Amino acid sequence: MTPSGGTSTTGLRPNGSTVGALCDIIASSGSRSLAVVGLVKNAGKTTVVNALMASCPQRFGLTSLGLDGERTDHLTGLAKPSITPPAGTLVATTQGSLDRSRYAMETLEVLPFHTPLGRVVIGRAAGDGAVEVSGPTTLAELRVTVERLQALGAGQVIIDGAINRIGSASPRVSDGVVVATGGMVGETLDDVLATTVGALDLLMLPGVDPQRRPLMERHAAAGPRVVAFTPGGVAHPLELASVVGEGVTVAREVERLGADTLLVGGALTQEFADDFTRVLPPRAEVRVIVRDATVLVLPPAMVYRFLRRGIRLETLTPLRVLALTVNPFRVPQPYRPRAFFSAVAEAVGDRVPMFDVVNGLSRLPGGGVASPESSPSF
Repeated sequence: MTPSGGTSTTGLRPNGSTVGALCDIIASSGSRSLAVVGLVKNAGKTTVVNALMASCPQRFGLTSLGLDGERTDHLTGLAKPSITPPAGTLVATTQGSLDRSRYAMETLEVLPFHTPLGRVVIGRAAGDGAVEVSGPTTLAELRVTVERLQALGAGQVIIDGAINRIGSASPRVSDGVVVATGGMVGETLDDVLATTVGALDLLMLPGVDPQRRPLMERHAAAGPRVVAFTPGGVAHPLELASVVGEGVTVAREVERLGADTLLVGGALTQEFADDFTRVLPPRAEVRVIVRDATVLVLPPAMVYRFLRRGIRLETLTPLRVLALTVNPFRVPQPYRPRAFFSAVAEAVGDRVPMFDVVNGLSRLPGGGVASPESSPSF
């Protein structure tokens, strides 16, 4: 992160009071596996991960879904922040990442997962230096990796993620999510606010009505199917393995059946959304139910577009978004931290607690922006 002057912040320390409040929220949630997801590079995700590991009292485990990006930012030319796990942290990364970062740790276990960077290795950090964190490439392997970290003593596992690898936030591997946004999310402040709000709307989609959930889960358990439901809960399975490329067909079937609910067992893509909304009659009101928000391969603004067309997106398993962190950095000129934080807070409303862990700013739902006395003045 960089302050309003735009200078490098290598070594800039997070505000302890603000990080402590974020730690309290995570602890009170009961989460044991936390995905920290950046909406864009330079959103401050790594700073948040380092701050949590340094400030929260529990022993951490650390891993990732695949590998997140390059070492040097192609926009700024600056070295990207490195993850510096404190001594005792349990780290699951690939042998290739260990070799590339020249990081030495006590090896505890080698997992049988093959990745482009070699096997996944679990070790105990010595607290000296930075490590490149990469991990398994499938959710099933990531789930096993998290379980092994917990079995070896991690009270909380952090999964380093990004919006283009949103699978790390899946309820199958994570029971809590922290979202990192920042000034690089859009070209203008309005773009930043719209994208941040849209991303939260997508990640925080509501769950299906509890009374209808058993019916939906029963059909979802049959695999990646597409099922239309007419009023009264009568199921009409469609002869489709997925909805990919089938937006027109599904919309016509929904109209023909007079269906009010559509269960999509697999991924829901932008192409499907465009075709489905184009062909569906304008006054049709339909609930589209997916497994969870991580199967939506859509731009965040699509949630609002669906709602405008009378289409309500719901999930069988909602994600637990615990907090939003905010980073004022952008090029060529960073935003002023307090003004930027206040603008994001006003746009986000009471959806979720907010923190700027470097500049010491926080906002809890129902409260104003708080700035601890120890925070920098801008």
